[in-house]
Amino acid sequence: MTVEPVDPMFERIVIESIPSSILIVNRNLEVVYANKHYLTISMKRKKDVLGKPIDKVLSRVSFERMKLDKKIKKVFDDGLPFEGGHVPGERLGRIFFYKLMPLITESGDGNYVVIFIEDVTELTRLEGELKESYGKLEDAYAELKAGDKVKSEFISVISHELRTPVTVLHGYLELFETGHIGELTKKQKEKLEIMKLQTDHMKNMINEMLDLSKMESRKFEIAKEKISIAKTVKETVKMIETLVDMKGHTVSIDVPPSLPELIGDDKKIARVLVNLLVNAIKYTPNGGRINIGAKDRKNDVEISVADTGIGISKCDQKRIFEKFYTLKGTSSISKPGKFGLGLYISKGIVDAHDGKIWVESEEGKGSTFYVTLPKNVKEQTTHT
Repeated sequence: MTVEPVDPMFERIVIESIPSSILIVNRNLEVVYANKHYLTISMKRKKDVLGKPIDKVLSRVSFERMKLDKKIKKVFDDGLPFEGGHVPGERLGRIFFYKLMPLITESGDGNYVVIFIEDVTELTRLEGELKESYGKLEDAYAELKAGDKVKSEFISVISHELRTPVTVLHGYLELFETGHIGELTKKQKEKLEIMKLQTDHMKNMINEMLDLSKMESRKFEIAKEKISIAKTVKETVKMIETLVDMKGHTVSIDVPPSLPELIGDDKKIARVLVNLLVNAIKYTPNGGRINIGAKDRKNDVEISVADTGIGISKCDQKRIFEKFYTLKGTSSISKPGKFGLGLYISKGIVDAHDGKIWVESEEGKGSTFYVTLPKNVKEQTTHT
């Protein structure tokens, strides 16, 4: 393929169109070329520039600030460019960037230096604003991080202090339930069931807070044992039967018993499923439907929890797995002690198993949460 040479006139047009000032000087520091842009912004005529010493063409103040004579001489002597510097303009507040390049002609003559001058006032202003904004963001992030640390430490201390009395309370409730402290009437049993439900809720909250503390300190460990997803799902659904009955929901299970066993932490996976099911129950109006399913895929097992609830907005979907984030929507039952940790910790558990968790939802049309757990789990046991 033959490439035709570029018309010299075309090259000149391109150079004249460059929106920067270009001057060329010889070894006597006389200007031998000035482009249209320089002549326009300086409001000078060619005859006032060409053949004139550079210190007469540029303002004396700019010339001295740039120390241009010494820098041009160095470029001539070394044959290397001066990569650039900044200089204030004659008009207040203007800033210019300039650089020097040796000009070698086709004959090998190196008797010229090109001076590029660019007005960077606006760019410098924007850069300053950007640096200022970045500094403010850094300060705000530091404040948020400090506040987040205080909140995490507070939660850790409180959860440890609450664990013992709640455990004692739960133990006494079990004694009442089993009849060891005397027979109960039907009405007493109903009230006892509500008390147990609330203490179980408190225990879950405390466990979430303790897990959060472990995650923050990078001490969140998972066990490595065989897991039967079908069995875990069945046991998990049994755990939330009372809450399901209170709302009048219908829960269906679509989990084939032929699912392969996985390696992981059965109790923590159960925690994830409980969190997803409790959310489905809470955010689904009375008499709704909830389905928990699972299927075998090529490299993992996919678990899903679907409901016919109020759905999740696009805005909330982007943030529901963040720490301390709670939905802007309103659940259909009371929601005591909402810390916004359930989904955050669920994601931490799934991540520790090298799995994935996400949601698909539409407001008013329900939500489906998905969890995938790989069939081959890596050897690490600590979530970082």
